[in-house]
Amino acid sequence: MTEFSMEYDEKIKQKKLKKREAKVCNIIKGFLLSMFFWLRYYFDMFIDKLFGIFSESKKQRVCSADNPIILDSATTIAKKIRKREVKVEEVVKAFIGRIREVNPILNAVVDNRFKEAIEEAKKIDKQIEIGEITDLDFQEKPFLGVPFTSKESTAAEGLSYTFGIFARKDRKAKEDAEIVRLMKNAGGILLGVTNIPQLNMWQETMNPIYGLTRNPYNTTRNVGGSSGGEGSIIAAGGSPIGLGTDIGGSLRIPAFMCGIYGHKPTCNLINTRGMTFRTGKEKDTMVVPGPMTRYAEDIIPLLKVLLDDNVSKLNLEKPVDFESINVYYIDDPQDPTISAMRQEMKDCFKKVVDFFEETLPQKPRRVEFKGTQYGGKLWRYSMGQEPNANFVRDLTDRQTELNPIVEIAKYACFNRDFSLSSIFNMVNKLLPAEKEEWAAAEIKTLRRQILDKLGDDGVLLYPSAPWPASYHYTAFLRPWNFNLFAIWNAMKLPVTQVPLGLSSEGLPLGIQVVAAPYNDRLTIAVAKRLEKQFGGYVPPFKVEEL
Repeated sequence: MTEFSMEYDEKIKQKKLKKREAKVCNIIKGFLLSMFFWLRYYFDMFIDKLFGIFSESKKQRVCSADNPIILDSATTIAKKIRKREVKVEEVVKAFIGRIREVNPILNAVVDNRFKEAIEEAKKIDKQIEIGEITDLDFQEKPFLGVPFTSKESTAAEGLSYTFGIFARKDRKAKEDAEIVRLMKNAGGILLGVTNIPQLNMWQETMNPIYGLTRNPYNTTRNVGGSSGGEGSIIAAGGSPIGLGTDIGGSLRIPAFMCGIYGHKPTCNLINTRGMTFRTGKEKDTMVVPGPMTRYAEDIIPLLKVLLDDNVSKLNLEKPVDFESINVYYIDDPQDPTISAMRQEMKDCFKKVVDFFEETLPQKPRRVEFKGTQYGGKLWRYSMGQEPNANFVRDLTDRQTELNPIVEIAKYACFNRDFSLSSIFNMVNKLLPAEKEEWAAAEIKTLRRQILDKLGDDGVLLYPSAPWPASYHYTAFLRPWNFNLFAIWNAMKLPVTQVPLGLSSEGLPLGIQVVAAPYNDRLTIAVAKRLEKQFGGYVPPFKVEEL
């Protein structure tokens, strides 16, 4: 045998050995991953059992209501007012009465302007009566006489504007945020502002100033964040529509947990002035205001108001041809930080896929995109790119910059000016940042894959959560499940959160519908179709007509 032949045989042996080693490594890796997922699944079950033991005995549900108007859509209320079937004062008082009934349990509305709202209602009724308000006024003001609410971190003149931080305690807004101004110009009557997590940065709504907000379906459960007060009071019948904001699922998480609709619009089309520290002049941002509603028919009218001069960019009036729509879905993003999906959530997702399988000529197609497994990391990197973003400075009302290590130590010693969620975010700030070159490339690649697939006629179905609304405080033990929402902020794509009835425990189920930029009308059309098929919002209370 020649020297060359011997070298060749040795190389073949080495290749075979490396293949065997790689195979063994893959088997071990697969086994360890399976063990990890198995252990985490039962860890999650244990958490729910443990918290359930201490929580379920304290469970409350909101009381029944005696005025059916609180279950009307905002669009229906506007029509009734226009046709003189109901007085604005009657409508406003009905929702104020409902807030007074449920808020002691829910702690959703943290400041109000009830007296001013009633006076505004009386004035509108008088103007209608004497003919000062004409049909043209109703056309120009689509929500004339319709009540609404907004979150506490969005400025509303004369109302609380603390962001849940002690450095701003007792602060009142001096003027309206742009989206509040637009809603008032559209005829809406602001009732009050609703609770948020401290500085909006958590997936459950609680802060040291106003406390914890509860879920109307089961008060032991989370309402989500940061627009959690909005989700809670809208679901409970205290407000027909609300203004949410979204930077990491902030309006979609509460919409899911409270069983209502939440739409995160295409980015950089709606003015953000007056939202926390935003000036409205930021050129490129993930944060976007959006509608929170109980009924799909209210999304587009409210979205049009918020878009203002940019309304034409979304072609919201253009009909959606369902015969030509392409439906794709991801039932598992392969993100190892996200908990395993429970069976009810899988069944909920499957029934939507099956529905489109039966009704569309183009069958739904399961897809995988390289990069969805990094959702949380890509969002964390994107947060670092936000204009003027500095969490440890913002917590002091931008007076000074906190030292995270010092504040964590102070919290451990029961000096608690900041909520546990803020401490958690400080810990997160101490962790190594994602490498910019890697993260920027991953975002670009993933976004391109998605846009190439969706085009202008496709939507993507995506899970909302591994399970329905969890017990209070358990998000600290499973903090990365919000990646299912946050990834779409990093991608800057429009998303509609769609309610799909209730679980066996009476908690809301739902799904996210994603589209390419400027194709919001597709996700909203899908939301309407699913509402027609599956029913959408289910009230957490009964209406007892007098």
